[in-house]
Formats: sequence, C-alpha cells, structure tokens
Amino acid sequence: MIIPSTHAEIEQIYLTTELSNCKSLCITACQSGDGVTSIASALAERYLLAGYKTLLVDLNMFHPAFRKLSLHSGKTIKEHWIEDSYNHRLFTGITIPNDSSKQLAYKDPSVMKGLIEKWLNHFERIIIDTSPLLKINRNNIPAQNVASACEKTILIVRGGITTINQIETAISLLKLETISLLGTVLNKKEQTPLNQELICTFRKIPFISKTLRDKIESWLLKNTFLS
Repeated sequence: MIIPSTHAEIEQIYLTTELSNCKSLCITACQSGDGVTSIASALAERYLLAGYKTLLVDLNMFHPAFRKLSLHSGKTIKEHWIEDSYNHRLFTGITIPNDSSKQLAYKDPSVMKGLIEKWLNHFERIIIDTSPLLKINRNNIPAQNVASACEKTILIVRGGITTINQIETAISLLKLETISLLGTVLNKKEQTPLNQELICTFRKIPFISKTLRDKIESWLLKNTFLS
C-alpha cells in the first residue's frame, strides 16, 4: 500500500513530530501488516519535501520490506540507498545487517542509541521501521529496544483487525521510562466505515419504504462522525 506523502493524516503526524522537536522516530505495531512500512515511507517522503536530510532504517527482521542497493557512478559508490521490494521506491536508508554479531548488538538499547547519535551526525531526521511488538522470537530486534533508543515512538493499530487485548499488551511493552510514546495511528484501510455497515443493515429490513431508506442512507453518508 502506498500512502501519499501529502495525505492529510501524514501531515498531522509530521506536524506532531516537528512540534515535539523529534529527530529520531520509531514506528511500530502489534502485528505484521498493520501498515508500519507504508506510514514510515510516506513520512520519510514528507520530511524530504520539507528539505530534511532523512534516513529510513528497516529493522523489521520478521518481514523486511527493503533491500540494500549500491548505486555505482563510474568509480563512485553512493552508500545508504535502499529499495522498497514491493513498489521499488528508493530512499536513503539502512537495512538489517547480515552479520549475526551485528544483529545481536542491535538488540542492545545502548548500542542502538549510539548508532542513532552517529547517524544524526549525517542526517537531520531518522525513521526506524521495526518488527511487530507482539512477534517475539530470538531473531527479531525487539521493537521496545529500538523505541527506547529513539526520541519518540508511534504505535500503528489496524482498525477492524487488531484486538483490544493486543493493543493493551503492546502499550504495556512500551511503558518504560526510556520510551516516549508520541501517539497511536489508526489504520482503517481494511475497516468498513460504520455508516456503510448501517446502510447494509437497513437495506436488509423489508418493511422500510424506499423513500425512507434513501433519506436514512443520505443522512448516514453525510455524517462525518460515522464515516
């Protein structure tokens, strides 16, 4: 899924991070497929449009979305380029190291904090795409470790899919003194709006006249609270 960098909701996230003076941002979610990569990519593009030198870091070992590129220009090799494996968009970024010892080091919050400080010497904004919080295994770099090394963290919730228990568990993992949760983003891509669900329900009621049904549907479609 590609989210335009000029989308109103992306603009809200961008303004919130800027008002909080955030230079390093961790974006995580409860489960895979919640939209972390799409939002991280869109926000990275928004930072670039604002003129910031931006680094997009993919630390999602459960389902990595980017691959490393080395762009050659004669004898010059430009480093820090990554490509989205799905839509082939390019970003200045870093992917997960292949070396197992480096992967283990990335799991240490102090090491991660040192890396972010090092990256900030060359970039003005850093966005890190992490593994899902609830996908805990020995291979993943724990999202809460990455979050503790970043200035701010955003939790993505997929509407209609993510359960209340999953959200509560995810938030409990982020309740550390070293983690600053900036907010939660509701991804409603796969969630049918309430007004559409109500319209479908009314259409199944046989004794409501077409005139009344049309009036009700018109009111529901205009109701912004239910959309």
